[in-house]
Amino acid sequence: MNKVERIKHEQDGLDGWEGVLRGAREGRDALSDADLFRLKWYGLYEHNAKDGHFMLRTKVVQGILSAEQAETLGWIAATHGRGTIDCTTRQCVQIHWITLDAMPEIARRLEAVGLTTTGACGDVTRNVVGCTVAGIAHDEVVDGYATAQALHDRLLGNRAYSNLPRKYKISVTGCRENCARGLINDVALAGAVAADGTPGFNLRVGGGLSAVPRFARWIDVFVTPDEAPDVVEAVTAIFRDSDENRKARGKARLKFLLDRIGPDAFRAELERRVGRPLARGAAQAPALGGDDHIGVTPQRDGERSAVGLCVPIGRLSADRFLAVVALAREYGSGEVRLTHQQNVLIPHVPNARVDELLAEPLVRDELPAAPTAFARGVQTCTGKEFCGLAKVRTKERAAEIVALLDSRVRVDGHGDDLRVHFAGCSSSCAQHQIADIGIEGTLKRVDGELVEAMDIRIGGRLGDDARFGEVVVRRVPHWDLDATLLRIFDLYEREHGPGETFRELAARLSADWWRERLAAPAVASP
Repeated sequence: MNKVERIKHEQDGLDGWEGVLRGAREGRDALSDADLFRLKWYGLYEHNAKDGHFMLRTKVVQGILSAEQAETLGWIAATHGRGTIDCTTRQCVQIHWITLDAMPEIARRLEAVGLTTTGACGDVTRNVVGCTVAGIAHDEVVDGYATAQALHDRLLGNRAYSNLPRKYKISVTGCRENCARGLINDVALAGAVAADGTPGFNLRVGGGLSAVPRFARWIDVFVTPDEAPDVVEAVTAIFRDSDENRKARGKARLKFLLDRIGPDAFRAELERRVGRPLARGAAQAPALGGDDHIGVTPQRDGERSAVGLCVPIGRLSADRFLAVVALAREYGSGEVRLTHQQNVLIPHVPNARVDELLAEPLVRDELPAAPTAFARGVQTCTGKEFCGLAKVRTKERAAEIVALLDSRVRVDGHGDDLRVHFAGCSSSCAQHQIADIGIEGTLKRVDGELVEAMDIRIGGRLGDDARFGEVVVRRVPHWDLDATLLRIFDLYEREHGPGETFRELAARLSADWWRERLAAPAVASP
């Protein structure tokens, strides 16, 4: 039994709240390493400095916040988080600089507005994600939000599933656009219609990124909304009971179980646990793609629109976040939604007032609904600033990359959603394997010293032709990163056909093609 499994065996992670309270009374140093590990079950990760400051993550099912909930998060950031909020790729928020003595009050305020940090981190079910415009805009075949909420309620704080081999991520979408990035989740429910006309979901399992990425596998199972909680609970139980997954943390995700036994055996075990045969998957179903929801999206009622705002590098000051809520109260219903791409969306804006909202100084100058190409497509993790796993700093560096590319690259057919993701390490919190250009922090020895460096991938994408980006250049020292990125876009300018986007070019050309040219000395443009 490895160290982590021993900690979980000795005390359930859900008992970690006692450690939170003890830390609040006596300070961080009163807690053992095991106590600190169990704090994750309540959304707390210690900063890499280990100086008593923590990152706090809050669950927000499918990113939907009421005005009161959003204002509470803004208050926490302003009062206890040095005035900063980070938007995550799982449609929730994380706030840094939290101290344990603040947690009892924070927990009371979150509970009062119906939010929780329980299970936001740790070896449990993480925040259930879905379509950002669920219920209001996209063409839906089934209510994905209702199912996501049912799964959240079934698994939240459930001691039967509070000790999983590793983190466990669920995506649910009922829309035809299927924009919830299900392919990279452990469990993906995607809206589909059975042959007899029954609306429901196709089920895929075993997706995930990190050092060994996998797309969720098709197991030929269709479930109705009523069936979904029981079936997903059975999937969760299979994962929980897989002792093989508990031998090594690096191979503890559900994807490795699928690698070992295959989709057919997994479906057979699932049917055994459910106690009956399961319907086969619907033949016609949308691709598992993505949509960033930036800009104006007409809602189904024809009278209102959802306005997606770009959050630079996924980070907001508490003041700006609260200003967004104020705009949501003024122009919409007060509701704010968080997206997979670390942005925010204000729904329910009357069409007659959309232009007025777009002209607001905060939207026009700081959180644009029509951002530049590279500001729109950047995505980052926390990086070395706070994370003990990260090799490099990401947030500030990503802002510099956006400024460089927007000023130096002539946008010419690149595509409306060109993704540049910057991860501080191989854990892929920034999902760099599915980006058009993925940057991963690493280290390189130069003149006997370790310096920050980056691996660069090209060609990641979701959708019908899903693929992970391949590394085309390794360990680029940080001082050469800008020049390397500019060379990549120069090669695009030289090689792309009429109307061919960067994503299409990357799909057409091999990784070796890129490697050969990026390894060669730079040649000045004619």
